[in-house]
Amino acid sequence: MLNLAIETQRNRFFARGGRSERRRFVMRDAEVCVVGAGPHALTVVSHLLTARPSLKDGIVVVDPSGQWLSTWREQFGRLEIGVLRSPMVHHPDVWPGSLARFTSDHALKRSHLPYDPPLTSVFDSFCSALVDQLQLDSMLCAASVGEIQTERHGYRVTTSSGSFQARQVVWAGNTARPIAPEPLTKSLGTDSIKHSSTIDLRNIPSLDGEHIVVVGGGLSAGHLILGALKRSAQVTLVTRRPIVERNFDVEPGWLGPRFLEGFERQRNPERRFQMVLSARGGGSMPGWMCQRLESEIDAGHLAHVVGSIESGNISGTGALELCVSGQLLEADRCWLATGTRPHFCADAALAHHVNRQVDGIPVLRQDLRLGRRSMYLTGRLAAIELGPAAGNLWGARVAALRITRALTGFDLRDDALEEPRSRILIGQKG
Repeated sequence: MLNLAIETQRNRFFARGGRSERRRFVMRDAEVCVVGAGPHALTVVSHLLTARPSLKDGIVVVDPSGQWLSTWREQFGRLEIGVLRSPMVHHPDVWPGSLARFTSDHALKRSHLPYDPPLTSVFDSFCSALVDQLQLDSMLCAASVGEIQTERHGYRVTTSSGSFQARQVVWAGNTARPIAPEPLTKSLGTDSIKHSSTIDLRNIPSLDGEHIVVVGGGLSAGHLILGALKRSAQVTLVTRRPIVERNFDVEPGWLGPRFLEGFERQRNPERRFQMVLSARGGGSMPGWMCQRLESEIDAGHLAHVVGSIESGNISGTGALELCVSGQLLEADRCWLATGTRPHFCADAALAHHVNRQVDGIPVLRQDLRLGRRSMYLTGRLAAIELGPAAGNLWGARVAALRITRALTGFDLRDDALEEPRSRILIGQKG
């Protein structure tokens, strides 16, 4: 039956048609409540429905936007990110090759970058097709979660639109806090100093004549730099160390047994957490972005300063003065691409369910449960169990496999996932 269900869903997916009519959500009790509607949530739901299609009417997905991937689209749109960092095989669908097949069958553009990461527009279209073909809009509840109370046979989920009971909860929300250099925290959020999570390049038509300081050594800093240069700004990049070139946010060995075997043998949560911190090791950029920035430096449009921010003040003339390891920089704006830190206390609805944690990261069981109850976590909050790649699309897939096995009894890693040639060639060009 599992093979038949997988084949049926695959046929429907590759036969991609127009968007299905969206059904209005009706508040109801649920077998599974999924908190969040981003890539991790979509990955969990697609895996659950592949293993057990009868769960479709028993899943409620709660997200303030009431739309799949709304926050993800907004984040990528604000920073004008045109290509993902993850390779083509990492996506919310069950079959690793389906995004590449989707791209080929519909004659969509490819990035032609190393490891073939998909274009943002292609990934978005792929996810929209997945949502349509699995008819997932009907399970979306446009609300924020205020409280999750433990009951005898599950949970009472209270939202801004009402409450309902759920036997199991999967927490897939982006529970994190912005990071900023301590000397700039008092001025954070002003017109002069903004965190990347609040910057929208689409609302800035021109920066002609302005000097922008971008702080951070990761890929988000690179996108902010390109956006500022596109708007005719003069830009200075400030990083604590020379730029680290890395194609992915963690070494590929962390996606397989090379590093994960040793990680899984280490059962001490505190030591695991330190392994995660060491593996991530701060921001990095893929080679193509490093090349772009080097060319802008050579052209005199971009300067790079290595050092730590020691102070930040607004002068009498209104200019922003930054002291970077003893060097004074005057700027019109400072943009912080310094990332976010996952922490279970960032959302009160989750906070009181966590009993054991290391520096804000919950200690989970192997199936990603919080203790003995039926609440499961995916995303960066699962890093102590999954490793440093827990927050990316690879982590979404691994978490979905574990959660699906726990909730349905099906292990989607078995031979039911083999893709016979007769099924791979089903796709139709749209």
